[in-house]
Amino acid sequence: MKSSTVALVAVATVVAVAAPRARADEKEACVAASDQAQTLRDEGKYRSARLQLLACSRDACPGLVRHDCEKWLSDLDASQPTVVLGARDPKGTDAPATRVLLDGAILTSHLDGKPIAVDPGEHTFRYEAPGAAPVEQRAVIRVGEKNRMLTAVVMPLAAPSAAVPSPPPTTESPAEPATLGRGVPPVSIALAAVAGVAAVSLTYFGLSGRSDVSDLRATCAPNCSQSQVNSARTKLIAADVSLGVGVVALAGAAWFFFKSGSQGSQQSATVRADVEPMPGGGVASLSARF
Repeated sequence: MKSSTVALVAVATVVAVAAPRARADEKEACVAASDQAQTLRDEGKYRSARLQLLACSRDACPGLVRHDCEKWLSDLDASQPTVVLGARDPKGTDAPATRVLLDGAILTSHLDGKPIAVDPGEHTFRYEAPGAAPVEQRAVIRVGEKNRMLTAVVMPLAAPSAAVPSPPPTTESPAEPATLGRGVPPVSIALAAVAGVAAVSLTYFGLSGRSDVSDLRATCAPNCSQSQVNSARTKLIAADVSLGVGVVALAGAAWFFFKSGSQGSQQSATVRADVEPMPGGGVASLSARF
């Protein structure tokens, strides 16, 4: 009986000593959160400051600290800017499954049209839609700016190369020789199609390459691995090659068009264009049969 009484007294003593210590630790945590919140707010890090203000506004915090934190929280909410993000394809159709990164960190994985709180200052928004090339958008967000609309156009990915089939041969009626040479020659049509394919390739590799370069600068520059650098460089070279193929194809289409008009005849042609990126560069080929 005596031993039980002694044990109960010991437990009561421990609780009596621990309770004031716990309250003291809680008070110190509240004060620290209050100080940290003010520092973060002055640095323009409103989102992090808000978390600290919520921590020091709890009922467990001392009344004076809680009162100050509640007031600062109200002022911060009034000053913190918000954005409404959107993404659309070239046809104007919304792409709600787009993920958006803010300065390299995930901001949202789905676009629902609701405002999102951000810190004031200059930011880079990166839009990543399924099946589309990433798009980056820079914007300066101002203190107190509410519901600013930011919308990006995401371009669907396209095949880097394609064969252009030969158009079916045309048969001109011998009874109407005066109409020969007045239409667009098939070879010009084929070369114009090649130029279109080159434009798609240029868009894909150009956007993808610039996106990779931006990622490298934001994540590992100047200590990126050679394989990462080579991958981005390969895409940029492939874009340059595609540009060259497109220019040559357009020039060839124009030349055959005017040549056909001056000679009063048309030619059928099969044209094939290929653009293939390779480590450290790229290869483009343009072949035709007349």
